[in-house]
Amino acid sequence: MYSLKLGHQFVLPVLALVAYAGTAAAQADTTRLGKVSFETSCQEAAQSHFETGLLLLHHMIYRDAAAAFEQAATADPGCAMAQWGIAMSKFHPLWPGGPTPEETKAGQAAAAKLADMESQTTIEAEFIRAALAFYEGADVPYRARLAAWAAVQKDIGEKFPNNDEASAFGALAQLTAAPRGPDAVPELTQAGARMDALRAKSPQHPAGYHYAIHAYDHPALAERGLEPARSYLGIAPQNPHALHMPTHIFTRLGLAEESAELNRRSGEAVLAQSGPDVLSGHYIHAMDYAIYAELQAGNLAEAERLLAEMESHTNHENNFGTAYAAAAAPSRIPLEQGDWAAAAELPVEMLPVVSWERYPQAVAIRWFAIGLGAARSGDAQLAQTALSELSSIRRVLEERNAVYWLDLLSAQTGGIEAWLAHANGDTDAAIALMRKAAEIEDNAGKAPVTPGHVLPSRELLADLLLAVGDKEGAKKAYEATLRISPNRLRSLQGLQQTNQP
Repeated sequence: MYSLKLGHQFVLPVLALVAYAGTAAAQADTTRLGKVSFETSCQEAAQSHFETGLLLLHHMIYRDAAAAFEQAATADPGCAMAQWGIAMSKFHPLWPGGPTPEETKAGQAAAAKLADMESQTTIEAEFIRAALAFYEGADVPYRARLAAWAAVQKDIGEKFPNNDEASAFGALAQLTAAPRGPDAVPELTQAGARMDALRAKSPQHPAGYHYAIHAYDHPALAERGLEPARSYLGIAPQNPHALHMPTHIFTRLGLAEESAELNRRSGEAVLAQSGPDVLSGHYIHAMDYAIYAELQAGNLAEAERLLAEMESHTNHENNFGTAYAAAAAPSRIPLEQGDWAAAAELPVEMLPVVSWERYPQAVAIRWFAIGLGAARSGDAQLAQTALSELSSIRRVLEERNAVYWLDLLSAQTGGIEAWLAHANGDTDAAIALMRKAAEIEDNAGKAPVTPGHVLPSRELLADLLLAVGDKEGAKKAYEATLRISPNRLRSLQGLQQTNQP
């Protein structure tokens, strides 16, 4: 009932060639990126660089996009849309964590230049208005900036329904503003439909594939994402993020082996295309997805090999995506195996290249793994230490108004507390705490940065019910987990135990 096997024939649409000279920055394969058409008032010498930057922007290869836009600005210092592109490349609407301080500074500098430049066309003026909405004000929180940009960008999409870029960025804005969890379905469905229409009209436009995958990256919509997922590689077959993105849908549908393969290829592409200084965060993001997939396929040795390879690199990009994967991927291996003692012994110190004080929600993942491992292996003192650390992290997240991550922190804390209560013989309290944690996590949903929660609270509830002898309740909880995450190995194994006498 819960094993979903689908074919894996990739549909390859006609390929577009876009020539672009490489830069010293980390480079994607920029010869096959798809095709966009956005006439600007910039000089001809800048236009090709601008279009390359725009393509890379839609692929979310932001560092390379910025480099292309900078080349456009060098070719034509009066090109306002080049500064628009630089400003847009410095914040990442669908990526959690917000821009780094360095990105913020560069984006503000581009926005300041942009504010003093004149646009020559109505569509340019509208796009510039949207970008500047993000950068307006000195002390505006990041989420409020995103909301300001998204409101203007969605309005542009309504004003210019026949303009590909207005439609693409309008859908991206809609995805940015959509809630998470079950309440997101109407917004995601609408944004996905807009990108389905864009693919039909302009089959080489990368946004029609990329943003559709993000729209359908939801348990209720994942099957709609198979077509754009399987077709995206035809647009940019060596682009690291295009190699990775189909696996958002494959993960949702439980296609672990296909996910692992594409994420390995994505990681290899990043390594091949990166310069010597900084390893793009696309690498470690793909490795986290690959490790998760290998664990679901039962390939522990390969997951451990990928983790060792990931941790052998010392020049990871210092951003939230790196922080998340660096905290999550090593935690997944003992947790997925039920090796609670090993989880309790996970190191607190992680990649030194990461500015961990910026990313407390990633640090929380490691303390959750340690605390849960301790609670389930009999080390109550260490579990209490983990809860104390999570309480400190909560105060920081409250100061930053990080609502989504606070919800996940509540689920993480509740899970540890539930298993401590179980260890103390308080079954009723344990089940109540674990049910509440599962409800919070289910309602919060999954951020794009992760293939799945490090260990789903609903699955932990099933484990607990099984441990106290409630096989029927455990069965229902495992089944509920599998509806959200098909083919999760631990839930499949737990389900088998509920059927044993």
